[in-house]
Amino acid sequence: MSKTGGGKSGLAGASGAVRAWLRRVMPRVAAASGALLVLWLLLVNTRFDETTPDNLLDTLAFCGVLLTCVYFGARALLWAKRKLLWRVRRRLIVTYLFVGVTPIVLLGLLGVFSAYIASGQAMSRIVTAQVVTTERHALAHARSLADDFARLPQNASDEAVRAWLDARASALQPSLPGARVALWRAPSRGAGAYEEAGRVGQTSEAEFASAPDASDEARGVGDDATAADSSLPAWLEGQGEWGGFTFLPPRTEGRRFGSPSVRAVVRREVRGRGVAVALTVPVSRALVSQMRDTTGINVRPYFMAGQDLVVDQREDGSFSIKSRGSERGGGRVSLGPTADAGDDAARREDGERVDQFGERLDPGSSYFVVLPSTNWETGKRDARLAFMFSFSFREARNQLLGTTGVGRILQRILAIIAVAFLVLELVALLAAAWMTRAVTGMVHKLHLATEFVKRGDFSRRISTRSTDQLGDLALAFNEMSANIESLLAKRVEHERLERELEIAAEVQAQLFPRSVPALRTAEMVGECRAARGVAGDYYDYIEVVPGLITFALGDVSGKGVSASLVMSNLQAALRAQVAIIAERLKMSGQVAAVGVAAVAPSAASSSVTSSSAAASPTTPSSAPSSSASTELALEAAPCGVTGIDTGCAVENMVAQVNHQLVASTDANRFATLFLALYDDGARTLRYTSAGHNPAILVRAGGHVERLDRGGTLVGAFEWARYEEAQIQLAPGDVLLVFSDGLSEAQSVTGEEYGEERLAEFAARGRHLSPGELRRAIYDEVDGWTGAQERGDDQTLVILKIN
Repeated sequence: MSKTGGGKSGLAGASGAVRAWLRRVMPRVAAASGALLVLWLLLVNTRFDETTPDNLLDTLAFCGVLLTCVYFGARALLWAKRKLLWRVRRRLIVTYLFVGVTPIVLLGLLGVFSAYIASGQAMSRIVTAQVVTTERHALAHARSLADDFARLPQNASDEAVRAWLDARASALQPSLPGARVALWRAPSRGAGAYEEAGRVGQTSEAEFASAPDASDEARGVGDDATAADSSLPAWLEGQGEWGGFTFLPPRTEGRRFGSPSVRAVVRREVRGRGVAVALTVPVSRALVSQMRDTTGINVRPYFMAGQDLVVDQREDGSFSIKSRGSERGGGRVSLGPTADAGDDAARREDGERVDQFGERLDPGSSYFVVLPSTNWETGKRDARLAFMFSFSFREARNQLLGTTGVGRILQRILAIIAVAFLVLELVALLAAAWMTRAVTGMVHKLHLATEFVKRGDFSRRISTRSTDQLGDLALAFNEMSANIESLLAKRVEHERLERELEIAAEVQAQLFPRSVPALRTAEMVGECRAARGVAGDYYDYIEVVPGLITFALGDVSGKGVSASLVMSNLQAALRAQVAIIAERLKMSGQVAAVGVAAVAPSAASSSVTSSSAAASPTTPSSAPSSSASTELALEAAPCGVTGIDTGCAVENMVAQVNHQLVASTDANRFATLFLALYDDGARTLRYTSAGHNPAILVRAGGHVERLDRGGTLVGAFEWARYEEAQIQLAPGDVLLVFSDGLSEAQSVTGEEYGEERLAEFAARGRHLSPGELRRAIYDEVDGWTGAQERGDDQTLVILKIN
């Protein structure tokens, strides 16, 4: 503790020294920074500018101004906190502003951002769906062309085929503007031998191709150098049908814009001869215009197809472009939905951003459409930036809500809800201001009243008309002021009682046995753990005569001081009965026989310390002598004469204890008691249980018995009678006498530990010494109850036969 306190004081001293140093130095730094700033303003845009000394001056001025602003800004904030927020009213006002306004601002920003992302994604999906629709139309038309081409007569002339092809290509222009069709027929390689259908078009240019549309509207974007009638790429070999969004990489070094198009290839085998149809729809102004008309979105081509670029699309809709040569010094540019693609070819010479048509982009944010695209030359399919559109909330609103009557109704409903929310927020702020005034006014009165209490003036009272909790608080303060002196006196009395309780616990500790009687054939231990400062449980072991031991365990009703007083009465009564029995034995002359037989064992065991549980075992030849002597003492007189005879010694002692407790305690004060006599030589045990938990006897082989012979409680009924029993013990037997504080210990779920668990645990640990078994049982019960406070006193006496 001293080291910790010294460390804290040292840290506080160092912090104070730093603050003092800053208070001395920072004014000078501020003055120097001001001078440097003025000098910099005078020299800027002069011949001295852009020189090495000027750069050093710029750095010093910037650092000085920054330090000055940070230091004095922090001090200003601390001063504002002390002055402005000292009053509770001001704190509550600031709190209500943060609580009331901050969620609205954050929710508004979240709503705007969510609407931006959701609407942008929705519009991007609309464009994607339109492209997919175009792909399906192209593939469907290619299938239709292939089927119709197969139906043409075999002897049709080339002119007829070209006329048919031009007619069909013209019919495609309204739905697929700029579309071109190429046809292949597998050449004959001999009588009955034809080229395989899956390879038609792979090795030669198209036999027939529709005439291209020479208008600018139908011309595709990019520098596509592959003609529509050129041979099909090698990766299409063996495919009967294929369709998708394709591109050709740029032919010019340094450019990243590619040549996108929608292509479809269909192969058929007609009359044993293969035919192929290739339909190409370039991304042209006409196609883009058609997409704009269909989707209502101002789509622009922006196909990034540089060979050194890889597009990585993420789940949140953002994506990134990575150069394939990034490990050799290339860069990585993260692109969100509004980011610039960073293409040099997408800018004019004046730096203005343009799309793939070369048209200027609208100012504001742009949203990119990423499509899975296939390289027509290699067949590799990956994600590419294909289109873009300028985003605006007006367009997003039109897309989501539309311009129909239902859309306008929804817009009005949203506007009404927004106005209602604003009105409710204003009402909430006014209510907060009113409640703040009501709260802080009473707090201020309480503050003034506490100043009087601090000076020792308890006559100050708070006047209030409020009937709410604050009014009750003021009344409670008035009562507190009136009763504070009595409370101080009660505190002194309470401390005195606590001290007396500690003394009572110390005195009670002296009542428990401090040592274990010397035994040759057994070991014995006992322990009591109080639930409160003093315990209501009682355990004791007393030597009646050498070789004859009385031990007991009692549980007084209730807990605390009252139970401990009854416990001391019980101890006194029991010890008195033991003393009477010992005295009667001496008077009858029978103790001599026991004493003569037990002189040697007693002398041999006198060297055993009080902490030992038992004396060293004797030789087998000495046991019969002691046993015979003890039996002679027990059987010499009839029942009731000495109080120690064979049939009723234990039950007579319990009856006498019951009579004394009934006479000396109230009717609601009673106790349970287990009392036993152990003959050290004969290893016999006589016992009775007066309403107590049956003791647990674990035989050497693990068999468990319950010692439940006895009667009712002691101290409750004067007429109570008790019955004793006698058992023979053998080496290895373990006897557990316990209070219900152990068996009724509850877990965190309220389940009791129970006598069955205690018996099973004792059976498993019967090989342990009594001290080890006692510690193990207490550890087991503590683990069962967890960190809970003990609900009852826990007492345990263990006797183990050697």
